[in-house]
Amino acid sequence: MVKADAYGHGAVSVAAALERAGVDGFAVSLLEEGIELRRATRAPVLVLGGYYGSAHRALLDHDLTPIVFDPGDLEKLARAARPGRRVPMHVKVDTGMARLGVPLAALDDFFAHLRKFDNLEVQGLCTHLASADADDPEPTTEQLTCFETARASAQRAGLKPTLLHAANSAGAVRFAASRYDLVRPGIALLGDSAAPIAELPGAQPVLRLVTRVIALREVPTGAPVSYGGLWRAPRRSRIATLPLGYADGYPRRMTGTGEVLIAGQRVPVVGAVCMDMFMVDVTDVPTAQVGSEVVLLGQQQGERISARDWASWVGSVNYEIYCGISKRVPRVYSG
Repeated sequence: MVKADAYGHGAVSVAAALERAGVDGFAVSLLEEGIELRRATRAPVLVLGGYYGSAHRALLDHDLTPIVFDPGDLEKLARAARPGRRVPMHVKVDTGMARLGVPLAALDDFFAHLRKFDNLEVQGLCTHLASADADDPEPTTEQLTCFETARASAQRAGLKPTLLHAANSAGAVRFAASRYDLVRPGIALLGDSAAPIAELPGAQPVLRLVTRVIALREVPTGAPVSYGGLWRAPRRSRIATLPLGYADGYPRRMTGTGEVLIAGQRVPVVGAVCMDMFMVDVTDVPTAQVGSEVVLLGQQQGERISARDWASWVGSVNYEIYCGISKRVPRVYSG
């Protein structure tokens, strides 16, 4: 899974690394993401979002594999296909997510309609697990039972999908029955998990977000810092300015809650986070100076700040934290 720019990590570079490691293919959410990825790989690319507008020909011209659940897309894909070519696709079934997919009750009719088009080939059958990272396994077990019902429906219709898939990261880690022919790990490939219960033992996040101090100033007791004077120095303080803000993916909601690492110490974010900068209080870090390394995500001298820390500070999830890192932040890859 390399959708959303590989969860903010950089889809093209991440895909290149994964391809060298031997993955069988990739999945994205949007047609545009698939086109970008196709420029970098010849591996199969599955488009999970299922919305193609009037771009069905572009989808096929870039050799992308569609997920289909809307009967209207069947005719559009059949018309868009080049003469003599069959269109491989995966049919998505809604087994309890209530987001995308053919409802179980409508599946027989969908398959009957699909069989009217000789140039469409059901290569895969898939679903999405809604609660694989929840403590209670029962909802996932029920979804997998529903998926088996969908599989039987496909067989009755004379269809023989060779690629069944249901498991996201949490499903792949926790539910052996969900693994089928393919699994769709995303956050697990990046060394993180949706919840502690779904962690891979020994996994470490591959991403580290680092900046440097660009300015230092002494402020007297009571002095305001940043827009609106939301924070005032409770003592004479040393304030460091960092060249990163909410336009880069450092949430404005970090105001008054966030922390960063300098010299292996946690120091607080003070004042409102700006579009391009924010400030931290380094009064208790006498070694801090202009140019000092600042770790926003990752490890420094044995201390760590994680995406889950960020999520707890702003009332979100670690997925949103990763995806929010904007493209103007340079990515540097090692290995």
